[in-house]
Amino acid sequence: MPFLDNSLHLARVWLAIVRVSIIREMEFRANFILGLVRQIAWLGIFILMIKTVFANTTSLAGWGQNEVLIILSLSRIIEGFLNTVFSRNVAEVPQMIQAGTFDFILTKPMPAQLYASFRRFKVDSLANVVAGIVLLIYALTQLPTLPSISSLLIFMLVSLLGIAVFYSLLIIVVSLAFLLERFEGFYAFTNMFSEPLTVPFDIFPRGPRLILTYLLPLAFVVFVPAQALTHRLQGWQVIVSIVITSIFLLLAHLAWRSGIRRYSSASS
Repeated sequence: MPFLDNSLHLARVWLAIVRVSIIREMEFRANFILGLVRQIAWLGIFILMIKTVFANTTSLAGWGQNEVLIILSLSRIIEGFLNTVFSRNVAEVPQMIQAGTFDFILTKPMPAQLYASFRRFKVDSLANVVAGIVLLIYALTQLPTLPSISSLLIFMLVSLLGIAVFYSLLIIVVSLAFLLERFEGFYAFTNMFSEPLTVPFDIFPRGPRLILTYLLPLAFVVFVPAQALTHRLQGWQVIVSIVITSIFLLLAHLAWRSGIRRYSSASS
């Protein structure tokens, strides 16, 4: 089966990339440790802010303190995972296009979009994941009832869908770099995408909430997985998640292909 063989080949290539990245990072262990300390400090500031808010109220748009801590922990875990696997790679694409080094991406024996997105495994960002996991375990143990097995399975599904949505949004935005001579504003877009991930989306008015759910579907990245862990997620939302993810993956693929067709090689 050609499709299966090709998928296995790409998986082996990516695992080799991961192995090389880990070996290289282990040469600088202090960098990982300092990153972990930095993320714990950053997480501590967020927790202090949440504690301050809940010193004056019992809920935030219907979410209790430990439930908000779950949202915060998931934002750290997922953002750390995104940066480890592809976000920082995608963020380098505009500079590569401007410098003409994107030509090297096109010469690799694998799809350019995949190689540009997953060519490096940023081990130092795993510190964010570790800090988030510790907070998540604590927050879950403070809930009146722990998530059931079915809730955990749904959580894993919608988390993967949310990661795919975020990846699609990055690819759609970075594809603009093929049309523009300079695109230094990409980091501003990534920051804009990340900022709403640390709060319950229920705090937003109806209009912005609908926009952040269906037009710019950031709700699916952290908020929907948090709903799955806190017994709030409904069956129809899982179906919507699958549909939204499929649409945005298709849009990302089309945007990238359109950008590649307009790309002028540095050697041309």
